[in-house]
Amino acid sequence: MAKHRIVLVGAGQVSSELGPAWQRGGHELLHVVSRTDDSARPLGELLGCPWSTNLSEAAGALADAQVVVVAVTDAIIPEVADAISDMVAADCTLVHLSGATSLDHLRAPAAVVWPVRSFNAKAHSVPLAQTPTVLEATSDAAMRVAHDLAGAWSGRVTEATGDQRTAAHLAAVMADNYANHMLAEAQHVLSQRQLPTDLLRNLVHGLTQGGLQGDARERQTGPAKRGDEATLARHRALLPEDMRALYDTLAKHIASRHNPPST
Repeated sequence: MAKHRIVLVGAGQVSSELGPAWQRGGHELLHVVSRTDDSARPLGELLGCPWSTNLSEAAGALADAQVVVVAVTDAIIPEVADAISDMVAADCTLVHLSGATSLDHLRAPAAVVWPVRSFNAKAHSVPLAQTPTVLEATSDAAMRVAHDLAGAWSGRVTEATGDQRTAAHLAAVMADNYANHMLAEAQHVLSQRQLPTDLLRNLVHGLTQGGLQGDARERQTGPAKRGDEATLARHRALLPEDMRALYDTLAKHIASRHNPPST
């Protein structure tokens, strides 16, 4: 695995986890750029490299970099990529870390390295090591760079087209964001009735462990699947009004998947 000289643009939660992983993997972190001292300084000090709050102060490092990682929010990836495109060497690989953003926003050679994992303040309990990672690249050489970067956490790597990565991101949103929202609403139902919000611990553990086997549909149970309208009606009466339509929609969808109408 080749080692690279890397500049990190962005110093949020993702950079704070991946930057040290790349450093441990033998890559050289040349510079950290972020919009504020409060984000740039701690990561720069953690990595033992210079840091700045504007690209002009990082000009020397950008010119020397073999890889520039654009680790900013999706909405400003095009803006940042455009700003640095003339500041880096022609053979420098630009990389972003987004599951949703098109690779077309980076000038070639370019790659996407997307660890399929939630990065937030509470995600530290989930180790980065072995995280599955989706890669996309503009060339074979850029793909090799992507593999080198993903190798820092030794996860299972999947090379994908843009359309495949978009589908993977959709699946991730459904499995993580939407499922987490439903769990939060379930905990709200419990707390409103003075029940412990960790009452579902074993249930959720079983759900996630089952999901790891890739057979979630076969594991489906519950009143919607078995057509228990009386239980569904009792549940509906307990729900806040703004959740009832969603509950009904989900129940109907589960029923249709598992009990399709006869033809």
